[in-house]
Amino acid sequence: FSGAGGAAAEADVMWCAVHVGDGNEPGAEALVTKLLSGSPETRVFHLTRSRRKKFGGQWQTVQEKLIPGYVFIETEQPEEVYRALKKSSGHRLLFGDDDYVTTLGEQEAEFMGSITDRAGGIGISKVSVAGKNEVRYLTGPLMRIGHLVKKVDLHRRIAEVEADFMGERQTLYLGIEIAE
Repeated sequence: FSGAGGAAAEADVMWCAVHVGDGNEPGAEALVTKLLSGSPETRVFHLTRSRRKKFGGQWQTVQEKLIPGYVFIETEQPEEVYRALKKSSGHRLLFGDDDYVTTLGEQEAEFMGSITDRAGGIGISKVSVAGKNEVRYLTGPLMRIGHLVKKVDLHRRIAEVEADFMGERQTLYLGIEIAE
């Protein structure tokens, strides 16, 4: 694995990111799940976010990939995962060298664990607006990471969150809904 290894909030739990290429996430998830079938402490998923979009004048909730081209593995047995991935043909996962797998650091794993559900989904945060754009987070993942929000776009219903992720500073766009 490459990257800064570490454990997540629970002892010896590690998150790994596998670069599989955009559009290949479902097939790669199935392959990795099959390779790790004897490991009940492991889950394989790609990150999705819920957000609100306006279609025909009506707000609807849509699901979008948060980080296209990556599948994530949360495991209590990182060495077993590494051995299983090494046994598979790298070409089946798209890339043939160790660079296609990155181990997330402890803070990165804790951050992602705090905003995702078991399936890798990131829900919509309900917000209220008081005065001149004073935004309060009422429900959802932004309640836990509101200090990382750099900008809230009420018109587009997204919050720009800046965090260290996969070894670099990233801007993630998470969905919001305005409380009535």
